[in-house]
Amino acid sequence: MLSAETGGAVDFSKNFMPERLTPLFHTPVYHRLNLAQRRRYNQLHACYLNEQTIFFESVMARPILQCYPGRVSRGLAAGLGEFMQEEERHSAMFRALNRACAPAIYGGTDFHAIRLGAAVRWPLRWWVQCAGRFPLFLWLLLIQEERAMFYAGEFLAEADHLEPAFVAAQRKHLADEVGHVRWDEQLLDEVWPRTTPAWRRVNARLLAWLLREFFVLPRRSGWRVVELLLAEFPELRGRKAEWRDALRGLADNREFHRLAYSWEVTPRAFARFEREPEFQDIGRVLPCFQRTESV
Repeated sequence: MLSAETGGAVDFSKNFMPERLTPLFHTPVYHRLNLAQRRRYNQLHACYLNEQTIFFESVMARPILQCYPGRVSRGLAAGLGEFMQEEERHSAMFRALNRACAPAIYGGTDFHAIRLGAAVRWPLRWWVQCAGRFPLFLWLLLIQEERAMFYAGEFLAEADHLEPAFVAAQRKHLADEVGHVRWDEQLLDEVWPRTTPAWRRVNARLLAWLLREFFVLPRRSGWRVVELLLAEFPELRGRKAEWRDALRGLADNREFHRLAYSWEVTPRAFARFEREPEFQDIGRVLPCFQRTESV
């Protein structure tokens, strides 16, 4: 199978991403799998990580950014066009990579693990298109893109042991994400202070709900990755309850949360949360958020 990123064959003998960045790595069930099963779970989850990037950058980030050119300074507005073009290139890159790796899954769609029912999809689409009224989305851009930078760095740190096309894609992603995080912070610097205190509190609560419902834990989408693994390894199907319990148990797994959202992974977002009184309770959703004076 040729890789869209390297021009060579995808190497299915290697992991596609660092093991510790996959959720089930932090559970006992993972370590009872044999080498082939662990590797395949890693590869399937890496494709799901690409799905997440495509969804966030094409379905969410671009509509969010389109709301702001007329609401920010001329210099920042000029940069948003480049920002959006880079997001489109990222989506195209990860889309091509998934189709090269799993054409049976992604040949006709960008998403397999990520599925939003109409009851969620249409309200979310409307909400994102109204992002100019909801600065919470600028916080979401910052924390997700900062996390993407950390993940890309982890890929590069293990580059010698990972599939080259996935490393190449993350290297390209990282090169642009540094600038994206800078633009995210500039947007917040201009927009958040202009937001009334009452509306800031509302947006902080909405952000906490959005993170809890869709971003912090692998729920429905995480289970669909497991289902793909079970389809390929029928001998594992009798342990479905064990797999579900493992995913649920991540809610109390400190190491999993540390590698998802923490001072190490998302330091800029956490530093801003610490400065803003509206986010004093964000630790209820992000367990690794602690104010530095109490650390």
